[in-house]
Amino acid sequence: MLGLDEVGHKTTPEMAAKIAYAGQMAPSFEAAARGFEYLSGLKVSAFLIRQITEETGQKVHAQQMEAAETAMAQPEEAIPLVPPHQQKPGALYVMADGSQVNTREQGQDGSSWKEMKLGLVYSDVHVLTRRGGRPVLMDKEYVTYFGGVEGFKKLLFCAAVQGGYGSLQKTIVMGDGAHWLRNMYDELFPDAIQVLDYYHMCENVYTYARYLYPTDDARRKDWAESVITRIDEGDLDEALASIPAAYAARLPAGVPNLRTYLSNNRDRMNYKALRQQGINIGSGAVESGNKKVIQQRMKQSGMRWNIKSGQSVASLRAKSASGRWEEVECILHVA
Repeated sequence: MLGLDEVGHKTTPEMAAKIAYAGQMAPSFEAAARGFEYLSGLKVSAFLIRQITEETGQKVHAQQMEAAETAMAQPEEAIPLVPPHQQKPGALYVMADGSQVNTREQGQDGSSWKEMKLGLVYSDVHVLTRRGGRPVLMDKEYVTYFGGVEGFKKLLFCAAVQGGYGSLQKTIVMGDGAHWLRNMYDELFPDAIQVLDYYHMCENVYTYARYLYPTDDARRKDWAESVITRIDEGDLDEALASIPAAYAARLPAGVPNLRTYLSNNRDRMNYKALRQQGINIGSGAVESGNKKVIQQRMKQSGMRWNIKSGQSVASLRAKSASGRWEEVECILHVA
């Protein structure tokens, strides 16, 4: 009658949802136990909070992957067939980034750090602007994947379809220029406008400028600003011509081969035209999402995750940060 979980813990769906919420929100399962006792007056062990949080996250991730597999297997059914003249005004933004998380598994290179991929989908129809110009995304969805591109792209595609891909007039895909991102966007959203994150481009220009002028701050700034100004004005050939030829093997670690980087992304840097169309050219939303969704919970000092438990917590964090916790409750059959 109460809907108790008969395996392991015996909690109602309502209680399981609250415990899982505490488990993904607090900086650790121990902190979640203390906070839960203070707020509810109920003493629940850190072990039980971890167990329920991970089980709930596994259910959420499994359902997401099932929906994503279906969407990818039958894209012609997943994407609505809306003629261009009937599409809704507005743009759908799709962004992706990665964050390194310390795991209990060692790769062939001996490192235990593995990438947690994060995707963000939102429509500018649901964006408010606060005083000062700061945008607020009122309806968004984060998706996370602890693994390779093949699994992640299914989740991102499914989120984009649910967010309005095919029914809105424009689709904007954005990233830092990484090969895997460009290839994924080409495959999933061939009709989309691709944008190289403006601020990542500027960061790479300044990093290269520090390599050229390590001790001359004035020349470094002047050179970097001249390159960025030319790119802003659409004079990419002039910008490329101002970059000294360099062999990637000779560049110090952390210094991009700027000429190759800009050449590979020249069709994604039409910033002047993009601004005129009112298109956002920065992927700061997904970068801040990386800090909020992944790093604040999963990169605490001394933390190491196995892939399954890390994915479980990340899936719940994504639902919470997206303002979609009711979907978790639905999976748990909360009345």
